Amino acid sequence: MARWVCSVCDYEYVEEAGDPATGIPPGTPFEDLPGDWRCPPRCSAGKEAFVRAGEEEVETNDEDYL
Repeated sequence: MARWVCSVCDYEYVEEAGDPATGIPPGTPFEDLPGDWRCPPRCSAGKEAFVRAGEEEVETNDEDYL
C-alpha cells in the first residue's frame, strides 16, 4: 500500500490506515478516494495537491545534460 503526501502541509495519507475521521476505511487506495475528498487536518487541499511518497517530481533543464 502507498503513502501520499500533501504538497501544501505535508499531511500523509496512508492507504493502509485510510481516513476514518472522514469515513474512508482502512485499505482504501488514494485513487478510490472521492473526488471531493480534502486534506483533512490542516489545509483542505484537494487530491491534486498530493504526491505519492518517493515519487516527487524532479525538475530538469538543458544545463543538466551539459
